[in-house]
Amino acid sequence: MARVLSYLVFIGGPIVLWVLWAARSTGLFSRGIPLGIREKAILEKYAVQYQRLSPAAQHVFEQKVAHFVVEKQWVGVGITVALEMKVMIAACAAQLLQGFPELELRHFTRIAVYPKAYRSHLTDRVHQGEVRPVTGLIIISWEDFLRGYAHRHDAHNVGLHEMAHALWFENGIINGEDHFFDAVVLARWKGLTVEETSRIRRGKESPLRDYAGTNEAEFFAVAVEYFFERPKAFKETSPALFDCLSELLRTDPSAPPVP
Repeated sequence: MARVLSYLVFIGGPIVLWVLWAARSTGLFSRGIPLGIREKAILEKYAVQYQRLSPAAQHVFEQKVAHFVVEKQWVGVGITVALEMKVMIAACAAQLLQGFPELELRHFTRIAVYPKAYRSHLTDRVHQGEVRPVTGLIIISWEDFLRGYAHRHDAHNVGLHEMAHALWFENGIINGEDHFFDAVVLARWKGLTVEETSRIRRGKESPLRDYAGTNEAEFFAVAVEYFFERPKAFKETSPALFDCLSELLRTDPSAPPVP
C-alpha cells in the first residue's frame, strides 16, 4: 500500500497530496474502513449499548468507533494504551454520539489514559477524568472507567461524564461541526438547568446527585450519566429533564432494545 501511495504522489505531485490530506482531515479513511474482527468482538462482548441496536445502527456505531481508534491520538501516561482500551473508550463516545452520525468531536484530537486517578497539575486535585478544551485533550482514568461500566446502574460513569463535557464544549467551538444542538431545545434545556441547579443548591430533593449543581457544564455531564445508566428511573422522576435531554441528544435509552 505504501508503495502504491508513493507512486501516486510521484505521478500526481501536489494534487494527490492534497487529496490524501483532505481524505484524512475529513475522516474518509476511517469511515471507509470496516471495524476489524478483534475490535468488533470487543464491542459484542462489552458494549451493552451497541448490543441493543439494530444492524444498521450497529454499523454506524462501528464506524464511529473506527474513527476514534484510528484518528485520535492516544497517549498512555504510566500505562500502555492497548487496543481493547481504545475500542472501549471509543465505544463510550459512540454511545453518546448515536444521534449525531457525522459528529467526530473534531476539536478533541488527543485522549490520554492514566492507570488510575491522578493529581491534575491544573487544579492540584485528584481527578478520575478531565476535559481540557483549550488543548483539545480528554483524560480518562482507566481504573475508574472500568468501574463505571462494571456498575452500569449507579449513574457514576467517568467515560460518559468526560465525553459529555467534550460534547458540550464542542457545540460552542467554531470548527465546522459546531452548533449541532437544536437551538430551541438547547434554550429549553438551559432553562431547566437553572431551575434544577437552584433546587440542588437550596438542598431540595433532585433526581440528580448534588455535584450536578456545580455549574451548567457539570449539570449536563451528570445528567448524561443518569440518562444512560438509569433511564427509566430518570424519566419517571423528572420527565421534563429526561425528554428534553432525549431531544437534545436525539436518542432514547429508555426505549426497548431492537429485537
